[in-house]
Amino acid sequence: MFQKFMGFALVGAAGTLAHYSILYSLVEFYRFNPVVATGWGALAGLIVNYVLNYKLTFNSQQSHRQTFPKFVLIASLGFGLNLAMMAVLTQHLYYFYAQIVTTGVVLIWNFFANSLWTFQMDISGNTTDDKPKSMLKKLFTGVGLFATLLLLRLLSLGLYPLYDPSESRYAEMGRKMLETGNWVTPLIDYGVPFWGKPPMTVWLTASSLGLGGINDFSARLPSFILSLGVIWIIFHLAKAQRGVEYARAATIILASTVSFFVMSGTVAMDVCMSFGITLAIASFWLALREDSKAYWGYLFFIGLSIGLLAKGPIAVVLSGITLGLWTLITGEWKQVWQRLPWIKGTLLMLVISVPWFLIAEHKTPGFLEYFIVGEHWKRFTESGWQGDLYGNGHAQPRGKIWQYWLGAAFPWSLVFLKILITAIVQKKPLELIKSNDGWRLYCLLWMTAPLLFFTLSANIIWTYPLPGLPGFALLLAEWFPLRSKFRTVLALCVPLGFLGLVAAYHYPNVDFFRSQKPLVEAYEHLALADERLVYVNERPYSAQFYMQGQAVLVTGTSELQASLLEAHHDFYVIKNEQMVTVPEELKQRLNPVKHYLLFTLYQAQTK
Repeated sequence: MFQKFMGFALVGAAGTLAHYSILYSLVEFYRFNPVVATGWGALAGLIVNYVLNYKLTFNSQQSHRQTFPKFVLIASLGFGLNLAMMAVLTQHLYYFYAQIVTTGVVLIWNFFANSLWTFQMDISGNTTDDKPKSMLKKLFTGVGLFATLLLLRLLSLGLYPLYDPSESRYAEMGRKMLETGNWVTPLIDYGVPFWGKPPMTVWLTASSLGLGGINDFSARLPSFILSLGVIWIIFHLAKAQRGVEYARAATIILASTVSFFVMSGTVAMDVCMSFGITLAIASFWLALREDSKAYWGYLFFIGLSIGLLAKGPIAVVLSGITLGLWTLITGEWKQVWQRLPWIKGTLLMLVISVPWFLIAEHKTPGFLEYFIVGEHWKRFTESGWQGDLYGNGHAQPRGKIWQYWLGAAFPWSLVFLKILITAIVQKKPLELIKSNDGWRLYCLLWMTAPLLFFTLSANIIWTYPLPGLPGFALLLAEWFPLRSKFRTVLALCVPLGFLGLVAAYHYPNVDFFRSQKPLVEAYEHLALADERLVYVNERPYSAQFYMQGQAVLVTGTSELQASLLEAHHDFYVIKNEQMVTVPEELKQRLNPVKHYLLFTLYQAQTK
């Protein structure tokens, strides 16, 4: 095996030479982004590596039809690993040093994956007779398919910028918390408290940024970990209820829905709240059905506590709709009362969650009134609510939440609708929720709780169906035992489509991600040490995040003029539509450097 590894390493050196040559040429001569350049280099190295490994390292007797697709798949996963590591490491290391570390990790991955699967070597280095189709089937069904979904999402976390305004806002709040050391009240700007939501997500984001550095990957990592937690809870719940195959089907459906896949790598409050709600609803069921495990009753209240600290009372309301309606319909009042520690559990929930609310009110008086009355009443009753301190109310027609659900649960929502319509045509819709233990009804109520609650809401956004997706996945897996090929196609369409968008972002002159990162990178490449980046009238949150709080904001023509007078060569970012208001004499001082979406970066010139 050692000799094989050395041979593989030598072949890898040839591929790496091609890789590094292209990387260096594109960066140094054509001014490519290092992350994009390393992608093209890796593709060139792929061809060199396959030919030499097939002929020399492994002396394979298998057909290219058997080995090449597997080699490409392993290389593709290594390619994604290469991009992800470079996206993170280039923010801390010189790009060549970052590539050296990345190459070592990818080399080890490629060798063992190709040895044990592509070219079918056993641990001693001898060829095995395993059927290649069985291995391919394992990779794209069951555990292999699920692992592929998670790996694709993990590798993509650092490959695209934070999205303005919501994702970058929460990431910047985490960065400010880490910078200022104020772990009580999140800050929307320096000295300005954020009263819109509790701090659980910001705490996690700040902690991750502290451990992994100020970058996209670290900002998004907590959401990925929380989503893994949701997956684990659903797998355990489904396995206890119906067995391993049912659990696998449910988790694959959940992990490959649009909303869950996207949000599992998005800096947002909804992910943390969904984790709390999932823990609470799953624990409630297990507390009723598993007599010997009393801890599920306490985990139910801990889940509610997490929801309260993630997004407030809405977590209790959504959980209560599911559990209250199910108990009312099934009549299991006595069992619900006896199996859960209502008094001790409620005290535990209050001890965990209430102290922060009291401390926050003490630190910033007025918080509780705005949070409870404004965020939890007026936001849902007043269309286009004008009292929002941090933007505008997301006014939508009442009932729009159901349209959002169709997109959130895609592509599986189409399967769901087909089954439902077929049952209605056959006049058997109630058959879909019939079960001896009330399980299907429980899943249906879990799925529809957010939809029912937000149907009459005047202000909603597309993420609101997220807490109900675990119930949807459990119900659909109960209805529809999927054939492996059909399941694989549906499960991969969203991840592959998402990765296509990420790849498009790195393609030259394709501008569609709403973020300031490209402009900040252009500024950092051109600016001298004493030259500032100044935003005129509007400073998106992503600018503050990537500039680590150093982006300056000026408002109005007079402040712009004063800034130009006091510093000769600063860089300015101005929204394109606002340039018409800038006096001609000031425009002549601004030389455009880079355009990106609605903004343009200018370098100030001396008179």
